Amino acid sequence: MSLALSGIGVSRGVAIGKAHIILRGTVEVLESAIPKHLIEDEVARFLKAVNCARQQLEDIRVRIPENTRVDIAAFIDTHLLMLDDATLVTTPVDLIREHGCNAEWALKLQRDAVVDVFEQMNDAYLRTRRDDVDHVINRVQRILMDDEDQEDAHNGGAALDNAIVLAYDLTPAEAVLLEHQGISAFATECGGPLSHTAILARSMQIPALVGTHGLQRYIRDGETIILDGLQGVLIAGADEQTFDYYRERQELEYQRQLELARLTDTPAITRDGMSINLMANIELPEDIDAVSRESARGVGLYRTEFLFMNRSSPPDEEEQYDVYVSVIEALKGKPLTIRTLDMGADK
Repeated sequence: MSLALSGIGVSRGVAIGKAHIILRGTVEVLESAIPKHLIEDEVARFLKAVNCARQQLEDIRVRIPENTRVDIAAFIDTHLLMLDDATLVTTPVDLIREHGCNAEWALKLQRDAVVDVFEQMNDAYLRTRRDDVDHVINRVQRILMDDEDQEDAHNGGAALDNAIVLAYDLTPAEAVLLEHQGISAFATECGGPLSHTAILARSMQIPALVGTHGLQRYIRDGETIILDGLQGVLIAGADEQTFDYYRERQELEYQRQLELARLTDTPAITRDGMSINLMANIELPEDIDAVSRESARGVGLYRTEFLFMNRSSPPDEEEQYDVYVSVIEALKGKPLTIRTLDMGADK
């Protein structure tokens, strides 16, 4: 009997392959009291874990393949900056000393406080940045707990040709490295359509689902499954008729991509002769490559929030100028609309 799990499709396409389950879920944290004479030892243990997390990210940064289609280093740099931020480092140290609690609990308390701020933001894109907070904090928590599953999802280097990766969550770096190991798609139990991992899936054109509950409960590792990124569904135990239907969908999507490629340089004109300027939305300077590849007439919206997110201080005028100039030059005279960041009270 077939089983269908619903999720949020964040990158269109159909994939058929064997499930590769990454056994790593939420981090469960318990509070424990630390004797007064061991408080500074606990602080040292926490700071050592932070340094270890920083080293892990630096190692990942080095292993990013040079032919990666997106600048994943920018996402890793965001996480590294968070590890230098007093909000996530200094405050937990203060909590350990003030409450006499274990490092894991202090970090959880600060995580909850930071996430609560993000949850109250009006902008959906900014609310989703809580995922970055969780990615960084969970990395430190797993080091503190000496979790045997703390290694990144891509570790091991084994080929995953055409596999469909199922995980509770994936960081942007993991998504890129898994793509280079040959996966055909991925699905996660958490995350949203505006998360950095979802944005990367679209950039890399990998079919993907997020918010797909029950993956590790209902899907067996190694069984052949179907992932439909357009309809937002993952199917296990499909019969041959269902497989035939989705194989046909794959072929139709392939033909669709070929047809779109042939139309790339064709002017966008309606049947009644009206010319339409098709523009692109971008979030990173590296997205300009896709603008050129798809022959968009320019950028209708450049969301600049990423420049300001997860760093100890805002970019100065010179840094912003350099980034914006690089985008303008890459567009070679095509129009660009820049949306400046609304630094309201909820930010």
